[in-house]
Amino acid sequence: MNPVAFDRVDAYDPGYLVVHDGRIESIGSADPRPQFPDAEFLDFNGDAILPGFVDTHVHLPQFAIMGLGSESLLDWLDRLTYPEEARFSDPEYARLISESFFDALLANGTTCASVYCSIHEHATDIAFEAARSRGIRAFIGKAMMDRHAPPPLLEDTGEAVDASIRLHEKWDGANGGRLRYVFTPRFAGSCSMELMQRTGNAAKERNAFIQTHLSENKAEVDWIRSLFPERSSYTDVYDFAGLLGRRTIVAHCIHLSNGEIGRLSETETNIAFCPYSNRTLRSGVMPFARLRDAGLKVGLGSDVSGGPSLSMFRQMGEASNSTWMSPRSALYLATLGGAEALNVADRTGNFAPGKDADFVIVDHRRTDPIPGKGAYNSPDHVLSRLCYRADSDCIRDVYLTGHRV
Repeated sequence: MNPVAFDRVDAYDPGYLVVHDGRIESIGSADPRPQFPDAEFLDFNGDAILPGFVDTHVHLPQFAIMGLGSESLLDWLDRLTYPEEARFSDPEYARLISESFFDALLANGTTCASVYCSIHEHATDIAFEAARSRGIRAFIGKAMMDRHAPPPLLEDTGEAVDASIRLHEKWDGANGGRLRYVFTPRFAGSCSMELMQRTGNAAKERNAFIQTHLSENKAEVDWIRSLFPERSSYTDVYDFAGLLGRRTIVAHCIHLSNGEIGRLSETETNIAFCPYSNRTLRSGVMPFARLRDAGLKVGLGSDVSGGPSLSMFRQMGEASNSTWMSPRSALYLATLGGAEALNVADRTGNFAPGKDADFVIVDHRRTDPIPGKGAYNSPDHVLSRLCYRADSDCIRDVYLTGHRV
């Protein structure tokens, strides 16, 4: 199954995928073996082959508390999230969670992710090492916070920026470009205007990526307004700080005015849609149609651990249920849409020739109430069941640049 547009997935049955030197050579329904008599042939007849999933918003330090808590955002941060993230001051704990986290991403078929780390420079180093050893494509950033956080997680403003610059210089473009550094001011509630402006300048000077949160929860929005009364909106806070732009991805974007949506569109800022987390933390429903109609690029994010699952199948089902989008559109958001939002659609997201051969083999029969005996096995039927019934148990194999991992 090859997503090529928001409402279009090309299906080949039988289908043949040709991989050469780690990249997609071709895809089609004609048997290519006569053209490549010496090539290795792998037969996945009966399974589905999908592009690797793209998770546009996920928190590595929250992996161990996935599925815990269901209170509102700000209470959840104070009770569970911040205490857990403080544990990453211990390098051994940071290594344990980082390795487990990236193994779990791959086990769920996610081959590209935009990842938040804790405030600790050494822990972010460890995360990069774990990602590099597995070959996954990852955007990784050290969270930055200089106010309104527990003392163990508060940083000096200048050191927060300097540490991020050091990490950018060390890791951005590593592993053949599969690793990128992303400047990560956590959100306006935990960042001073000075920190956000210095971050915006540092990222602009380096043509670097930025990620943060925007308008997730009504209480959060009210709090931000009280912190920045001189700014016209939550979005205007980031705009004034120089954080918006085509290399920025902001998560949630639930409670936005038309003016804010217009400004995000004007600056070509990208959106991470986290439907499972939005429901679990009772934040609301992102106005997907309004954002898409405004021309914004949107990808799916698991937002673990606000969201209780790393499975992008689960995110697809939640997105479809909350916005009435089709399974085809949900698959697009979990693959090519996410790649577009992260500015890597030239390298991943579908099976276009020349892209990296990052793909997953899916046993869709696990979602069939009567496996192998039912009458409902067209590509649309298979995709629908994957959207509404699948999870990590359906992932049979994962390939990165053509190699089984």
